[in-house]
Amino acid sequence: MVPLGKLLRTARSCHCHLLRRRRPSASYCTDGDGFQSSRVKIFDRDLKRKQRDRAAWLMGGKDQFVDTVAENLLDRLEDCKRTFPTALCVGGSLGAVRRLLRGRGGVEKLTMMDMSFDMIQTLKDSEKNMTPDNLETFYVVGDEEFLPVKENSLDLIISCLGLHWTNDLPGAMIQSRLALKLDGLFLAAILGGETLKSFVCFFAIFLLRQEDL
Repeated sequence: MVPLGKLLRTARSCHCHLLRRRRPSASYCTDGDGFQSSRVKIFDRDLKRKQRDRAAWLMGGKDQFVDTVAENLLDRLEDCKRTFPTALCVGGSLGAVRRLLRGRGGVEKLTMMDMSFDMIQTLKDSEKNMTPDNLETFYVVGDEEFLPVKENSLDLIISCLGLHWTNDLPGAMIQSRLALKLDGLFLAAILGGETLKSFVCFFAIFLLRQEDL
């Protein structure tokens, strides 16, 4: 796991010239208006929102892979001596995080945020079937690239398998840092460039064998 401080220093060093040229009132996202609007956008965020809508309609039972990632991520909370009363869960595997949190980290108020209204609605409906707990949960429709959160207002931000879909990852992380309190914690699981290499090799071999049949 790469320390958040190191990632933020890298993000700031790569984008500090963009931040200096914006007006003071501008967003901290490094993919703003003006000369930056010509930047190549790898992901179509509107299309991604529609995909999240469709995923909400097709959601079934538990996913072993997602649950394993979420469990390993939340397990880091048990290594911390302090508690995190106010938390934000951003995009990705929201349902798994909510279900597996189980009182870890001393979270009292949890805000679940996703860019898909249908996904948020599905999560709200699924909570009715969960075992009652003392966790106060809120649901917000929002984009990871433009966090609708006040500065220094959160103790904890969790992102489980969601940030790899953002066009401006450094900007999203800078916003997360600003939203956290001075001693806040940022926990994230993200798919890296080499993550699916073994799967690509497997499918290539599979296709070759299919052609030989």
